[in-house]
Amino acid sequence: MKFFDTICAIATPMGSGGIAIIRISGEDATASMDKIAFPISGKVFSSIESHKMTLCVIKDREGRVIDEALVVSMLAPKSYTGEDVVEIQCHGGTMTARLIMDELQSLGIRHAEAGEFTRRAFINGKIDLSGAEAVMDIIDAKSKLGVYDAASSLTGKLGSKIKALREEVLSLAARLSATADFPDEIEEMEDSEFLDKVGAINAEIKKLIESFEKGRFVRDGVKASIVGRPNVGKSSLLNALLGEERAIVTDIPGTTRDTVEEYINMGGLAIHLTDTAGIRESEDAVEKIGIERAKKSLADADLVLFVLDSSEELSEEDIEISRSLEGKNVMAVLNKQDKTPRLTIEEIEKELGIEKEDIIPLAVPQNSEKIGLEALEERICDKFVQRENKEDEISISNRRHRDALVAAEKALLHLKEGIDMGVPYDLLYIDLEDAAAGLGEITGETVQEEIVNVVFEKFCVGK
Repeated sequence: MKFFDTICAIATPMGSGGIAIIRISGEDATASMDKIAFPISGKVFSSIESHKMTLCVIKDREGRVIDEALVVSMLAPKSYTGEDVVEIQCHGGTMTARLIMDELQSLGIRHAEAGEFTRRAFINGKIDLSGAEAVMDIIDAKSKLGVYDAASSLTGKLGSKIKALREEVLSLAARLSATADFPDEIEEMEDSEFLDKVGAINAEIKKLIESFEKGRFVRDGVKASIVGRPNVGKSSLLNALLGEERAIVTDIPGTTRDTVEEYINMGGLAIHLTDTAGIRESEDAVEKIGIERAKKSLADADLVLFVLDSSEELSEEDIEISRSLEGKNVMAVLNKQDKTPRLTIEEIEKELGIEKEDIIPLAVPQNSEKIGLEALEERICDKFVQRENKEDEISISNRRHRDALVAAEKALLHLKEGIDMGVPYDLLYIDLEDAAAGLGEITGETVQEEIVNVVFEKFCVGK
């Protein structure tokens, strides 16, 4: 891949729309516009002030008008890529943008590869690797909280934190190196002082690692599986959460024969809901397939909504299902509260071992007030996100970042063991180097080329 030629790509989805945006980056970006973009003011495009939107007539190489478009140049280094950048905002449609792209390529401008604009921004120091990954996270975000989380990294919040921790590690390494080189001039640190500094750094790393579990739910959403025996109200619960009649609801047990899947946003969190077939022994071939799919959905779920019928006593089927949920994150939905209750919260807590705060009384009858739905949604959100995020609180949601932090933590723990064993300080230098390398992988300061390639191959063309 070349990095210093001029590239172009359509940055908006193909198809009919209000506008299509074509992005050009490289040293010939502005000069090339003089051959196809003609400002209605009569000026030469390359003479127009940087960052000033200009109405231009776009012509092909034979002088035929393709479109009238707004064009802006953003001269280096004040651009997304750090190079000269031009953006053409033409009318949306399948042909207009393609015709303009044909003209640009006839001028020797190469079609950009996937993620190449952001990759150039990374190479030119406009963004670190964690910020580059945040660009893709914003594009892929499924919820409001996912957007906010990615935007925090995009603005450098995570990168700044990691760089500060890495500087502290490098500072310790420099102190060890200087002590080894100039023992008569620089006093060796006491073990207690060294351990305090290492401990403080490791505490911050540990906090970031621990934030991953909730961070990944914010980024990727929560897989929630609705399970229970037939006719306890699983499909009614799905419909109530969606606010529409998505699943068929009848009084006949076994109506749901297959999984029904939908995405909803709950408190800014994306929830992938799966309504499953009622789990029971059955000789019906179709129902048996549905039950097997229900069990597979259960195995993949981050959260299980175990629906119980409060108007009936706890059954052997309920108990059997409960046993299959061991080790899962379970909430009991005590449904049909609009009927005479025969099953209590206390009984579920005692017999099934589900904590009281995770048992939600509910009634979702059709065409009437839904009891307990708000409490259920609040409890789900409380399980997976912090309701009151502090302004300075930083979390991670990227598995690559977590793995790099774990490597850094492991190196510092090994260093601590060395100090406890009385290993000379100059031999502990390698552990500090490993910790710094792990942290540097997150921002891209010490990352291998293969990892960079993996990051950017996930991008779309034009970004």
